[in-house]
Amino acid sequence: MDEEPTKSRSKSNMLINAGLVAGLVILILGQIILFRFTTQQRTRILDSMREGSANTADAGITFASSAVQLVSCSDDDLSDAVALIRPAVVNIDVVSPDVGPAGKRSSSTLNFDMPPSGTLKTNEETLGSGVIVDARGYILTCYHLTKEHPKAYVTLFGSNRNTYKADVVEVDIANDLALLRIHPDSPIPVARLANSDMVKITDTVLTIGSPFGFEHTVTAGIVSDNKRNIVIGARIYHDLFQTDASVNRGSAGGALINSEGEVIGINTAIASTSGYFSGISFAIPINKARSLLLKTIED
Repeated sequence: MDEEPTKSRSKSNMLINAGLVAGLVILILGQIILFRFTTQQRTRILDSMREGSANTADAGITFASSAVQLVSCSDDDLSDAVALIRPAVVNIDVVSPDVGPAGKRSSSTLNFDMPPSGTLKTNEETLGSGVIVDARGYILTCYHLTKEHPKAYVTLFGSNRNTYKADVVEVDIANDLALLRIHPDSPIPVARLANSDMVKITDTVLTIGSPFGFEHTVTAGIVSDNKRNIVIGARIYHDLFQTDASVNRGSAGGALINSEGEVIGINTAIASTSGYFSGISFAIPINKARSLLLKTIED
């Protein structure tokens, strides 16, 4: 008598189990299909990003990785940046008949980096700094350092301290730039130049120069303005970087660099009533030097 209900329950259980198995299979297949769809979408996005990177390479836009990350500038980053640029920053000294206090400059609020006479003297022949931009001996510095000095000597700092006589080969007075050349016996380290149009306000920056003759002095700050116009004497200098990185006598002509160790500017002037750094310095964006370099440096 109980045989029919038992068979009925057995069939019902089999149907339920079959339904569960089918549902599980469908769920697994759905997950597989979704995973493949997501992977394909991600691949298409990455391909699009790579194509965009190639199309915008001339604009200096690159994609460093497939993931968007927030990054910060650590002390290790800055240490690496300085290590990259230090060998390419040089000291420029002068020898002229009227060497003496570097002195007599305008007392206006904006001054080049020379202090008034009678102030701190550590090395009166130290004129400033420069940046090696070509391994054959081309060095970029400030025009105002060289205009009154017919002779200059450049000192390189490496495993050996070598000094060379330098010739001024070209100047850009409007941008306060000068290109020197020495004739080294062997290839010399060269600075990497950045696209200074990419510099933003609040970017971390470093300066390297020889304030008061203390070569390879490093200071740090941020970009306070990336298009500052200033007046020195009767001349207007346009679209300079303003920073709070310390610049003093001997620092002019040295490198303003980013956290990658690339040169973004050449330090040129300070805002000060005393002739010493008081919190505001200015640098010439390196892109302003590109036409001078292309015109002058031999192929």
